[in-house]
Amino acid sequence: MTILAALIVLIGRMLVRQREAREHAERTGEPLERPRTPEEQARDRQTAMIWGCIVVALPLLLIGAYVLTR
Repeated sequence: MTILAALIVLIGRMLVRQREAREHAERTGEPLERPRTPEEQARDRQTAMIWGCIVVALPLLLIGAYVLTR
């Protein structure tokens, strides 16, 4: 329950910061985001791959542990 509450708070704060950044960019006329460098894009792909594996592997490990301990 605590993890869920923390996740909700973190997502809410992230959305508020994004809205503030968008409003600031509109007021000042600056672009909302700077272009990503190839290194940043490669790091983003690597991070997405890691999180994707975690999302798939964690439930499989939990199911495996459940089956083995049953």
